Amino acid sequence: MFRVHAARQASVAFASSMRMVSHRQMSTKPVYVTFSQLDGSHVLATITMNSPKANTFDYSSFAALSDALAEVEAAPNVRGLVLQSDLDNIFSAGFNFPIFHNISQAEFLRLWVLGKQIYRRIHAMPVPSIAAVNGHALGMGCVFALAFQSRFMVAGKSTIGLNEVAVGMSVPEWLAARYRDLTSARTAEQMLPLGRTLNAQQAKEVGLVDEVFESKEQMQNAIVEQIAAAAKFQPQAQADTYRSLRSAHLRLFDESFEADNAWCWAMVSNPATQQGLAEALSRLKSKSKK
Repeated sequence: MFRVHAARQASVAFASSMRMVSHRQMSTKPVYVTFSQLDGSHVLATITMNSPKANTFDYSSFAALSDALAEVEAAPNVRGLVLQSDLDNIFSAGFNFPIFHNISQAEFLRLWVLGKQIYRRIHAMPVPSIAAVNGHALGMGCVFALAFQSRFMVAGKSTIGLNEVAVGMSVPEWLAARYRDLTSARTAEQMLPLGRTLNAQQAKEVGLVDEVFESKEQMQNAIVEQIAAAAKFQPQAQADTYRSLRSAHLRLFDESFEADNAWCWAMVSNPATQQGLAEALSRLKSKSKK
């Protein structure tokens, strides 16, 4: 009874702190970290994305996210990690795709390697972790959500998925494997080659999302309650078990790291890919003039 009451108190404090911090830092930081007290000495770390450009990613936003993650990794008594968005109806729209048009190999690898390192660090975190998806989670936004232990999503018109093929990009082996592990081989084959995305309820039905909520506030309260409940277990035993569960995927990730970099560069630099990007940029420019 005490633990449930404490979790509810923590969820109120968590929601209040998110509101206060977001308003204070909204215009200054594209990514920031807050720490909320659970019961006892346990702490919940929350990384919030707050870029007005739909939380799209380029090197600078990756660097900001990496710095935020380093702050969490260095903090004591962290028993849970959450990634959320401060934007309405947007978790992240993924890569800012125009940056890939005529990108050099050095620039691409600098960007891609940092993004992959962030994914790995999140997935290897030895504490309960939840992606709080309050809106569209597409491309790299979905990639980072997949790195977490759980994905909670708010119901509505927003969708989640790896839509790379729809914009002329391929899905790497390690990423396809993670998607397949969470859903099924059949679902992965039906979704990934067609660049399809799913709404919250559809995503839950196939296992891509764990829980669906009617509001962001309900989702935040459930996050605190779940992580507070998980924090009652012995930390080392829990951390070791998380490492055991994730070791196979991380081994695939690490063993294919360099080959994946070369493969992805070949894909991005392919003339057909670059032509597709040029056509997409032209369509965007035409729309902006209307």
